[in-house]
Order: sequence, then C-alpha cells, then structure tokens
Amino acid sequence: MNAIAPGKVILSGEHSVVYGAPAIAMAVSESIQARFSPDNSHSIMIDSGEGEPFVYPLARLPELQQHLNQRYSDFEAGHLPVDKIMDEPQTLLLYALSHFDNLPAGTLTTESTLPTGAGMGSSAAAIAATLVLAEQLSGQPLSLQERFSQVRYCERLQHGRGSAIDAAAVTHGGLIQVQNAEVTRLECHLGAGWYRINSGRPVVSTGECVAAVRETHGSSAIWSKFADITQAFPEALNQPERLTTLLRANHQLLQQIGVVPAPVADFISRVEQLGGAAKISGAGANRGEQGGLILVYLPDGALADLHTLCNQYNYQISALTEDREGARSI
Repeated sequence: MNAIAPGKVILSGEHSVVYGAPAIAMAVSESIQARFSPDNSHSIMIDSGEGEPFVYPLARLPELQQHLNQRYSDFEAGHLPVDKIMDEPQTLLLYALSHFDNLPAGTLTTESTLPTGAGMGSSAAAIAATLVLAEQLSGQPLSLQERFSQVRYCERLQHGRGSAIDAAAVTHGGLIQVQNAEVTRLECHLGAGWYRINSGRPVVSTGECVAAVRETHGSSAIWSKFADITQAFPEALNQPERLTTLLRANHQLLQQIGVVPAPVADFISRVEQLGGAAKISGAGANRGEQGGLILVYLPDGALADLHTLCNQYNYQISALTEDREGARSI
C-alpha cells in the first residue's frame, strides 16, 4: 500500500498569511512517498531511512495523542517553546495515525526527494501521505477538505501558530491561493524561467522563525503591503516586467521583517544584476547564514550565468515543475 504527497513553493505571501493576508503557493514534483507493510508485531514502526527506525506500541497511540495535545496547550500558554512540543520527529506521523481507528500493526516507510527544513513543506507532505495510507488501512476515507484540515491540525505540532498554506498545497495540488484557511484553486500556471535554489537548511525551524517575526512585527502594518503584492500576482504571471517588479518588492519586505540571511541577500542582489528577481520562499531564517528555499525568476535567459552564480555560493538549483494532483494513493 503506497501513497504520495508533493512538496510546495510559496510564490507570494509567506509570513503575511499568518496575519490574514492571502498567499499563493504551488505544489511541485518533488515529493514524499509513504508505504505501509502490515505485520503481527502489535507496534507501529516508522522508518524514514535516516537513523534507527522508531517503534511505538499500537495500543498507546491514544495516549500519545493526548500527551501531544497537552504539550501544544503548554506551548499556546507560553510555557513551552515550539521546538519542544515533540521529543522525536517521528511522533508527528504517529500523531497523524492516532486519529484513526482499527489500524493494523506494521511498518510505515517514507522516502523523500524533498530537502528538509528548506521551506518546501516536507512536514505537511509527510503527514498528507501518511493520512492517505491511514484512510485506506482504517476504511475511514476523508474528503479533500477533511484531509486538508487534518494535515493542518497535525502540522501545528511542528510549526506552532503557522498558516494553512503548506497543508493546502500538498493536499490540493496545483496553484492555489489561501486566505484565512479558505483555499482557492487558481486556473493559471507559471510560464518559463522559474527555478528553485536551495541555500541550505536554516539553523532555526519554521516555528521558531514565525514566532520571532510575530514578536517583532506581529502588530505591524507591513502585512497589508505583502497582501497588495499577492493580490497583483496572478494577473502578472504573463507580464515578465511586472512580475519581476513584484518579486523584487516582495524580497524587500522580507528583508524588512528580518528573515533573509546576509549571504542569501547578497545572492539575490546578484540575481537582480542578471536581470531577474528572487526571494525567500518559506519562513527563511532570522539568524544564521542559510535561508532554505530561494525562488528565482529569470525569464530572459542568462541561465548559464545563474548556474555559475549558484556554484559560487554552493547552492543547488532545479527548475520548477508543477504537481497538479496533490496527496493521493499510488
């Protein structure tokens, strides 16, 4: 039994979506695949291919769910930092499984082509693929809306007071707009000239970065400026000059809220000198030198120069490819 869920890139609206502004994201071909093999062990084994597999008694899943719900309540009350809600990262998938009855014992194996901690929704994708499997194993199918809501609910353990953008993109697929948990599928597509650059995993988690921004800019009027850019984005998709201007303005706003590390800002400046535009796509980082995913728009060639620039910074580059299906069984 197998399932797959895509990753995502945020085109516009990261951070501001937390404050009610719209955000636009696209599901991408990089993904997480999950496979479940039933056995007679009376336990669930999580095997991500990294480190030792994590084993947990099947009968104790309700107890784990209650424990993690209490830990999240402690976080909301200010008694626990977001990165201390879970003791082990594998418990996120166990928590997703804990919401289903009649699950068999067995091994859940995940394989990923998504870089972790790079702003591509790896946590949401892992949860979504796990939920698709659990739906089949338990005989409790979810609607698309229910699956989206459940991914978001589970993901809060990882990111704290995050947004719905990751959950929406990995469950719905395609190009979507999210505002206040309302998801709209956009019937338009990116043109040529889009690339994703991995600047390296930030030293802070998404939850930590979101919390830091909330502390310094939570009541700021800057979020309306982000909203203006996002609202103009769909119509600008077939207007390269307008799109370049919007992306550059978005980058400037992200710098103002302090989530663009200095080396990443320098790289983006070099991209602009090539005639393109670039911005952090995801939470970025409020400290350290790595900022996770960088979205680059370079519609007028200069691709060889972009590759040279990435080599100079030791950044990985890939073209963007859309996934239009979202989380599903395979």
